Amino acid sequence: MGEAKTFTSNLLTLELRENNNSINIRWTGKSVDREPAKFITPILVDAIRKSSDHDKRVTLDFRELTYMNSSTITPIIKTLERAKRGKTRVTVTYLKSLKWQDVIFSALEIFRTKDGRVEIKGS
Repeated sequence: MGEAKTFTSNLLTLELRENNNSINIRWTGKSVDREPAKFITPILVDAIRKSSDHDKRVTLDFRELTYMNSSTITPIIKTLERAKRGKTRVTVTYLKSLKWQDVIFSALEIFRTKDGRVEIKGS
């Protein structure tokens, strides 16, 4: 499934794996930084750029994230806004069984597109 690149800041780790059809970013640990956008945004922007250049879907997998402060949602929202306006395909996956994830990520349904370019999937 491609070589993994791992990015870590404090307690948060983003593992990026790119294959022929997709760019998968697995979020693990806890996002507790006061300004997490400084760490998260460059990774997401690069993934979106590569996705657009090579027609790949970006998957943001939050199922192993154990905590996320309110500052973390901003770069995620900006990524989804950009995808909704453009041609980028993005899927957000989360665990419905974790109440905090269900509350936060189900609210992102407003970014879902009818053509399936932006998907929000709870499992």
